[in-house]
Parts: sequence; structure tokens; C-alpha cells
Amino acid sequence: MARISSIPQKQRFSVAVVGDGQTERIYFSDLIDTDRPSNLTIFPDYPRKIGNYKGVLERAKILSSDYDQVYALIDMDKVIKENQKKEYENDKKISQKLKVIVLENNPCFEIWFLLHFLQTSKLFKNCNEVVSELMKPKGIINYRKNEKFLLRAHLYKNLKERIGNHAIPNAKLLEQNRSDHDQLFPRSETFRFFEWYFKMHPAVKAPDNF
Repeated sequence: MARISSIPQKQRFSVAVVGDGQTERIYFSDLIDTDRPSNLTIFPDYPRKIGNYKGVLERAKILSSDYDQVYALIDMDKVIKENQKKEYENDKKISQKLKVIVLENNPCFEIWFLLHFLQTSKLFKNCNEVVSELMKPKGIINYRKNEKFLLRAHLYKNLKERIGNHAIPNAKLLEQNRSDHDQLFPRSETFRFFEWYFKMHPAVKAPDNF
């Protein structure tokens, strides 16, 4: 009997995305459901009921031994409010030595949504102020920071076409001369994930500018 040679399976590149809230988890779960990227496993995770940067970084460090790449999404509002900046920077360096890619959102992940609609350098004191700005007529007027809304809204799917022309360039503008600005100056390093995602996985239908 002729010997049947086995066909090697393509290796899937595995990525974990860790945040400290359900918004991030639902958003990246929607990315998976929308794109179903081939040869890529994305695991959206968040450490329930921890609610601070330490929980995110600790979880990311644990996952770094099992995943090819790990992103840690950090909301900077609590770090700043609780005067933890020095301690945070030290913990961040330790995590980066374990190949964790730390992505800061200042003040919170909702700034990424806001940048889909406008370029802003407004100093937001907390996430509520970002949400208020996001709910203006040119944004998402019915936005609610709760599970029911987020699951129904499919924010990745419905905003995807604005990532290339709006969200990424608006976020990159905020990186210019950062040391010259106040600590409340907005930031969304989430753009770094999407620059990697669309360039490394061309099989995914990318938005404009990619």
C-alpha cells in the first residue's frame, strides 16, 4: 500500500490582548468574529475585579510564556490619579523585558473610539469626560459603557473603515513631542496593535491606507 505523506499544518501565530475592563475584551472579540483572521489566534482577556494596571501586567506576564505575542492595554487615568507613575514605569520595564508590549490609553480605552471621529489634544481628567465627548453628534451619540450596549454595537465591525484614515493617524499625531505636554495629554497606543495587525496579516481585508 502506498504510503500517504502527512500534510504539515500551517502554524498559527498566537496573540493575547489583556485589558482591565470588559470594553477591551468585547472589542477584540468583535475583531475576531468580524475578520476571522487565518493563521492567527487572538485571545482577548481581562483580569476581572482587579481594575488596576498591576493586574493587567501580571496577567500579561503569565500569558507571555504561552503566546507568541502579548499586548497589555493600560488605562492611565488611575495611574495618574493615584500617583503611581513612578511605580508603574518600573513595573512596565519589568514586563517589557518579558516581551510584553505595553499600550497606554490616556485616560482610558474610549479615547481610541473618539479618535475614529476627530483629532483632539484636549486634556481629559477621567474617562467620563471622554465618553461625554464621544457622545456628541459627530461621535457615537448613544454610547454606553456597559456590556449590553457594547455587545450590540459591534464597535470594531462598524468603525473598522475609519481606522486607517482617522483613528491611526489621529493617534500617531498625539505621539509627537510627548515629553513637552502635560501628563493628562491624551494618548492611544492601541494604534500600534492595528499597524502590526493589518501589515502582518494581509489576508484580512484592511481599511483604507493599508
